[in-house]
Amino acid sequence: MSINYREAKRILNKQEEAREVINSYRGLESIGKRMQMRNNKDLILKLFEIEEDKAIVEVFTHLKVLYEEQWGDAEATAPPEKPGVVSADGSESADAAADLDDTIATPLAEAVPAA
Repeated sequence: MSINYREAKRILNKQEEAREVINSYRGLESIGKRMQMRNNKDLILKLFEIEEDKAIVEVFTHLKVLYEEQWGDAEATAPPEKPGVVSADGSESADAAADLDDTIATPLAEAVPAA
């Protein structure tokens, strides 16, 4: 045998860890399919829609640290013409943009009582 007992146990533990990671991603794939999302970008936007603002800020802070290079690229890129409209091939669909305009509510400024 070329490996010892400890090395074999370590390999088995790593395999189990890898299996758990794969299964967690499978769960995300199936939730996207069940929600009839076209791609992961649509799923991410939908999840942000249902979360509270504090949760979104927390997620963004994690993303900024985990994906520093992509975060910098995103900051250096011009903002999209229609925020919230994503497509798999990079082109926008007029139907999707019209649907989005109907479904996303624009936040209204709250009136502040005069002191």
